Amino acid sequence: MQFFGIVTLWMGRELTPVLLRTRRWLLAGLLAGWAVPAWPFFPSASCTSASDPAEPIQVAQAFGSPQRIAATPQILLAQGVSTPFGLKFDPVLNLEPSSTSDTPVYMFGRDITGQTEDVIESRGDAEFRKLGLFIKGDTIRHDLVRDELYAEGNVKFFREGEYYEGPKLRLRLGTTQGFFDDVTYQLVSTGGRGTAQRAEFIQPLETRLTQVTYTTCPRDRPAWELRMREMLIDQVREVGATRSATLYWAGMPLLPFGDTSFAIGEGRKTGFLPPSYTTSTRLGLDVRAPFYWNIAPQHDMTLYPRLITKRGFQLGNEFRFLRPNAAGSFAYEVLPNDSQSGITRQFGSVITSVRPMPNLTLGLNVQRASDNNYFSDLGNSLLVSAQRLLPGSVTMNAAVAGWNVQAEAQEFQLLQDTGAPLIRPYSFAPKLVASRAHRAVGPDEPPLDWRVSGELASFRHPTLAEGERLVGTGSVAWRHFQNGLNITPKLSVHATHYAQSKPGDGILTAQKYANAALGIYTNNINSGAATAYTRVLPTVSTDISTTLDRSIKFRGIGVEQTLEPRLSYVYTPYKNQSDYPVFDTGSPSLNFAQLFSDQAFNGHDRVADLNQITAGVTTRFIEEQTGAERLRAAVGQRFYFSDQRVTLPGGTIRSDRRSDLLGQASVRPRKDFTIDSLARYTPDTSQWQSVSIVSRFNPKPANTLSVAYRFVRESSNTVDVAFQWPVSPYWYAIGRYQQALRNVGGVKEQFNPGLVEALAGFEYDGGCWVARIVAQQYAASASQRNTAIFFQIELNGLARVGTDPLAALRRNIPNYQVINQITPLPSKFDNFQ
Repeated sequence: MQFFGIVTLWMGRELTPVLLRTRRWLLAGLLAGWAVPAWPFFPSASCTSASDPAEPIQVAQAFGSPQRIAATPQILLAQGVSTPFGLKFDPVLNLEPSSTSDTPVYMFGRDITGQTEDVIESRGDAEFRKLGLFIKGDTIRHDLVRDELYAEGNVKFFREGEYYEGPKLRLRLGTTQGFFDDVTYQLVSTGGRGTAQRAEFIQPLETRLTQVTYTTCPRDRPAWELRMREMLIDQVREVGATRSATLYWAGMPLLPFGDTSFAIGEGRKTGFLPPSYTTSTRLGLDVRAPFYWNIAPQHDMTLYPRLITKRGFQLGNEFRFLRPNAAGSFAYEVLPNDSQSGITRQFGSVITSVRPMPNLTLGLNVQRASDNNYFSDLGNSLLVSAQRLLPGSVTMNAAVAGWNVQAEAQEFQLLQDTGAPLIRPYSFAPKLVASRAHRAVGPDEPPLDWRVSGELASFRHPTLAEGERLVGTGSVAWRHFQNGLNITPKLSVHATHYAQSKPGDGILTAQKYANAALGIYTNNINSGAATAYTRVLPTVSTDISTTLDRSIKFRGIGVEQTLEPRLSYVYTPYKNQSDYPVFDTGSPSLNFAQLFSDQAFNGHDRVADLNQITAGVTTRFIEEQTGAERLRAAVGQRFYFSDQRVTLPGGTIRSDRRSDLLGQASVRPRKDFTIDSLARYTPDTSQWQSVSIVSRFNPKPANTLSVAYRFVRESSNTVDVAFQWPVSPYWYAIGRYQQALRNVGGVKEQFNPGLVEALAGFEYDGGCWVARIVAQQYAASASQRNTAIFFQIELNGLARVGTDPLAALRRNIPNYQVINQITPLPSKFDNFQ
């Protein structure tokens, strides 16, 4: 107590004059502030005084004078603030002291006795506090000579996310070593709690518990617990270890664990991962028992032996690495002597990216399967089973003297489905692209934007025509704003030269690809097609837009409505290209993203003749108080001044004078409910070409409902319902149903009506454990379906056992929430008092 008295007397004597001077300056500042009108606040502007708006207000130093204040430089928060007291702005609260010796210590209690250099004892509501640590008890005695602390009677001890309660604690403060008998504890890192006969603090953030129980169950809903002879908690390495552990369920022994170790927090640890299994009609019982190897902080590997009762035994592995200038993974799996097909099934993958220099990145992505049916036979989801094209590419990206240079070689592996055959896309070896762009910024720079690019590609194919194509493009645009109008005229040039090196073979193509439709590749097997050509075409376009707004009242709420009209005119002259081959060009569907584009095709094989104007308007309703966008609606249409003459092989020539009418709307009447819609309508024939309506209701986590209808004429017509919803206390229903309907209007169907994918199941939240049972059915190929059953038990903070349906649930149900992660784990200092 004598120590605290001396400190208080010194602070009072030394700081009182400073505080009096500071108070006078604060009062003067407040009086000056009351005498001037309020100024609006702009984040990027400096505060100014009332007498001279151009002069920044200066902050008084604690020991300053009026003359010194005037000379003080303006404070910049981004550079920090320094004062005689050492205060500074810190965007992140850092509790780590600069050294252990300068950390203050506090003791409280109803009665404190002792000597500051010997022993201090606090009795009655005693407390001891240090950075990141507190101890409470009936009596606390601090031996400063031995640097030890003794606490007795209702002792509570907290340090770095660990919380303990018990009758008696002994702790050496310098090394944080000691023991605590008959304790109850809580661990923030795992959300677990339990009891122990003794807690021994070996060193900072390392604790050994003996005769210990552990569970993550709440006290009002006990279910399971681990009972162990010993448990070691190492929060530095984020590793836990147990000895003679047994899992008890409802007080009955269920499963002996023996001596085990596990990771806590986000750390990684070598060992077996929880096994998983699946039951499906195509694979039978599918069991995996993965083993994780934490090789180094930058490397790891997962081995996953897999037993498929209808196929055999598969062995797979995945190696991953992550370094400052490189990242990637290597995977390989093999199924020797498939019992159904009689062949060995294999898949390999190499995906990596390396940055040897700051302006150079190299990439490799090679995936290969042993046969066409690998994924449809062995995949366990619709997404995996639907893979038809496997890439094989080497890429390089570099920045050289302001140019972006790309080089790539790519070849696909086609996994053919005889029920729906495809022709393999072209490969290119190599493709070289160099581009450079400039966008004007700043008031002193003319508002000219320009872009140039060049591409050289050599296209290769087993049966179709091959050749080299050289493309050069350039554009310049002038951005002009006047009287509320944004006007941007633009001039573009497209130049192409192509030379054929090998003609295509139509008979060989039909044999190799099971008579798949040629489509855009029709010219690539025609002996009369162009074997060489040169094409140079300009494009002129102008884009005009503006934004109007007004304030209105809707049900007493202030709303800002915008009206954003836009016009765009594009002209490209005609050049006959009907005999040109096609390598990488497609015709995009008309949508809002492409409506105002000055190009009609994706790729360089066709440059369409254009003479059209596009008109569109967007309106938005925005709440003035919250800034929430409650409604956005847009409509647009193209008007053509001439007939279309350039098409892709097999394409239909357009002869009408206006395009389909496009509309989209997004409504958000409340923050948890949205409706998004897109539509494409042909006025001349009074037909809907495509319609998409998606509504989502998500009032709170794990309460979500999604209903969608999607229709594309002569392509698809589906209804899709997905949900996750509580049906009773602790029970959640989950499901998705996607059905392909018959097309409307008597149009010939291009697809098979029926079930696309269905998923249904239940989840149970036991407080500290979760059970999931899910059934799924999907189309594995054009002629096969697969049905799978998932069942999983998860002990919170410990392990998951069974089949993991979470990937399927996240993919199928929008806004799906894992029910035992709705409430996040407490923070590191939640138990701090």
